[in-house]
Amino acid sequence: MGLKIGLDIDGVVANSFPVFLRELNKHYGKNLAQIDNYKMTELFEVSQEDLSAFFDANVEYLYFAPEPMAGALATIESWFQAGHEIIFITARKLGIQEQVTRKWFKKYGLPDEKIIFAGGASKTFAVREYCLDVFVEDFTTNAFEIAAIGVPVLLLDAPYNQGKLPTGVTRCYNWEDIKCEVAKLACSKGLTAGTFKF
Repeated sequence: MGLKIGLDIDGVVANSFPVFLRELNKHYGKNLAQIDNYKMTELFEVSQEDLSAFFDANVEYLYFAPEPMAGALATIESWFQAGHEIIFITARKLGIQEQVTRKWFKKYGLPDEKIIFAGGASKTFAVREYCLDVFVEDFTTNAFEIAAIGVPVLLLDAPYNQGKLPTGVTRCYNWEDIKCEVAKLACSKGLTAGTFKF
């Protein structure tokens, strides 16, 4: 029996934010160098309604164009091969966002049987439901909520998630760091090299 690993999609498995930044800059006539505030309404000085309308009108491109994060696919494949269970939990919504997400998963050879589309709901309900051992996230609000219910979180470093982290949240700078932290967790739970590929 392996670990139960939870993964966010945008900013963790999919390198979505460079695509978001380029398209938002183009649409709003900005020249921002990076997304350093997860509240993009503040960053681009627009209403939530306007931003949501932009994403709805461009959902196919915004969610299909991103490349996978460097190292993500190989690491995820090694986890599957080692017998670990992976559940993807995303803030994306059911409907067209779900359809594009599944199309993206198929393109990159990722299984799509266990994707939870949380929409605007807290991800903690799915973390509890699947009894996850660890969760990989990039948004501090989600990370802190999940850590607060006792599940360790690996926070993938990004310009918008800087600052002090609480107990239970570990900053990782790339997928190699994530792989190492998950390997440590596996060892702490008595999973040896025979059941976990280092």
